[in-house]
Amino acid sequence: MTSAVEPFVERADVRTIVGGGVVLGALTALGVAMFAVASRALEGSAEVAVGSVVVLAGGALASHLPAHWVRPRHVDGIAWAALVGLLGSLTFTVVDTAVLRPLGIYHWTWDAIGGGSGFWYVPVWWMGSATLAWLGAWVVAVLARGGRDPRTVRAAAQTIVIALGVFAALVALTPLPAASAVMALAVGIALVLHLVLAALAVRR
Repeated sequence: MTSAVEPFVERADVRTIVGGGVVLGALTALGVAMFAVASRALEGSAEVAVGSVVVLAGGALASHLPAHWVRPRHVDGIAWAALVGLLGSLTFTVVDTAVLRPLGIYHWTWDAIGGGSGFWYVPVWWMGSATLAWLGAWVVAVLARGGRDPRTVRAAAQTIVIALGVFAALVALTPLPAASAVMALAVGIALVLHLVLAALAVRR
């Protein structure tokens, strides 16, 4: 007989971890390409709107897809989800180096800052990807341990709503402009807030 909770058992097999990382990296490359094309094709408010939507969707996927695959419930599961995020960024780096850079679809300002080398910021990208997946998995694990709905789709939707609120507050209350970079900041803040809110809800 199949238990109702069986589908939520943590998964840490090689196929889930490595396969998830490859898929996440491919989706990241697609999102970066979409952002680059939109930046070239659009201007003004349209560019900001489309770029912000791509960043928001990308942040939600990067932070919650690993949790969807791993189904974290304990610290080990959270760590495995973070590893999926790291492998996703490594996969993207390969695609980026082999395909996106040669196509020249975007400018490499970061290379210029680093004296012509991207090695200074690539590890930061890896750490950021792992951190997003770590926070998303932590949110899902906290919700599940508290007996609340652990579905990652709902968790991702909640993160998006919080991120939109944070974005609106940053634009309205600070000198920061309405820009896709500010949306990226809002996603990071939203994940931390989501984790805090999930922990508080569980303690009630």
